[in-house]
Amino acid sequence: MHEFSISSEIVKTVLDTVEKSEGKKVLSIQLEMGELALLNTEQVTYWIQELFKGTIAEGARIKVKTIKAQLQCNSCGYKGRNISKEKDIFHHSIPLICPKCGSLEIKVEKGRECILRRIQVMK
Repeated sequence: MHEFSISSEIVKTVLDTVEKSEGKKVLSIQLEMGELALLNTEQVTYWIQELFKGTIAEGARIKVKTIKAQLQCNSCGYKGRNISKEKDIFHHSIPLICPKCGSLEIKVEKGRECILRRIQVMK
């Protein structure tokens, strides 16, 4: 249930930032979440909405952009996406394998991040 702790940190950051800028109301926030971040987007959104209740951010719109994974193979130099055919709930636990040479020596360049990109505030 790390979605709750991540959501709590996002809410704390939003409220602290808005307080410092003397904002009156949070209209929206924009998040960027990597597809390999092992976060359930719906749960993160739910917890943020719950934690916003009773604050100046209550009712704020939450926009989430998914960042696609970008991999680099240290063996053959392949750069691109991991083309996984797995669609079950365990697909994130499957090792990342180079789709070109089959190597396990993969570096994840993008796709694990969780970033609070923007806070829209009414002053």
